[in-house]
Amino acid sequence: MRCLVAESMADIPENSTPGAGEAASPERPQRIVVLRDFCTRTKGADCERCALACPKDAISFSEDGMPLIDADACTRCGICLGICDTFSSTRVTMADLHGRMRRIALRGEDVVVTCKENVFPGLEPAANVVVLPCLACLSPEFWTLLLAENIPVKVAADLSYCADCERAGEMGEMLAAHAIETAETWSGRSVGALDVIPEKENLLKDLADPAGVDRRSAFTNLVGDVSDIASGKRRLRNSEVLQEFYERRERSRALARLNLGNGIEFNDFVPEGRTRKTLQPKRRLLLEALERDPSLASRIPLVISETDYEQCTNALACTQVCPTGARFPNPGDGSLAFDARYCIGCGLCVDVCPEGAVELVETTAEALLYEDEPTQE
Repeated sequence: MRCLVAESMADIPENSTPGAGEAASPERPQRIVVLRDFCTRTKGADCERCALACPKDAISFSEDGMPLIDADACTRCGICLGICDTFSSTRVTMADLHGRMRRIALRGEDVVVTCKENVFPGLEPAANVVVLPCLACLSPEFWTLLLAENIPVKVAADLSYCADCERAGEMGEMLAAHAIETAETWSGRSVGALDVIPEKENLLKDLADPAGVDRRSAFTNLVGDVSDIASGKRRLRNSEVLQEFYERRERSRALARLNLGNGIEFNDFVPEGRTRKTLQPKRRLLLEALERDPSLASRIPLVISETDYEQCTNALACTQVCPTGARFPNPGDGSLAFDARYCIGCGLCVDVCPEGAVELVETTAEALLYEDEPTQE
């Protein structure tokens, strides 16, 4: 089973800008890649949320815990993107998607979200409509950020179609409803609803009239209309050598997009001489939402690790297994330091602590708010 990377998610709107000297080619469709940096299972955690959520049982695990995607079974629903940061589209991250929605709102329009199952043949969605393979590919953190920013977002989708959806089925309906309801609870705001998907009036008129729709968005929609056809051109995928090359390059591009290296700092108290913090994309979305509206914090439940410093002997075993760098030696004196903003409650530190000084505790997102720098104890 060759399957580290699934086939294209052509239904997710494409708004990214190609790199220098790189054209957006239909020969290079969007794909889902697995990002090892975000997978706690590869670090020893007993996590299988992605496999449990996949409606087609397309996700399995290698011997070292790395998620594998069966390209033949995968329907490109995108549920794995909403469930775990380990999965990403190579050309459209959640940051790209959020950027598009923000631009729509800045034009003074409502952001209308729907799914492919609700777009019937002959229907041309308007420029403010975002068509997803499944609504469940958006996480609670994503919806929360939209609501925290007061972006007028509405869902135009008949969820009764989910039962017969070949992409995600009832799993998609359940996870999408849970994500939206959770975001509404956290934010104290509501996602709107529409009975009808707004239709494109006249594409040529839109292109000629930038006052109504910006030219790039209109052109993007035109490209999206033919994406299913374009993504079927796979002549360059026949070579296994080329296939492996594309997988490596696309995974590197996805990692670069997510800016994983922004938390590296020199530290004399670790063998490598530097510590690395990896901020999970969903946590980044949540932190941005809290920055917009700190009052949300008390309504958002979290599970993070906590240290009993009376028992702690500063063995620092927890810092060696922490997958995000939330636990690290203080660069100043080597004592245990902790940054709750990076903690994802994986529990690896609990299992490895020789003194039993670490436990997981239930708290709220207020633990992520700092007036100054994170406390290093």
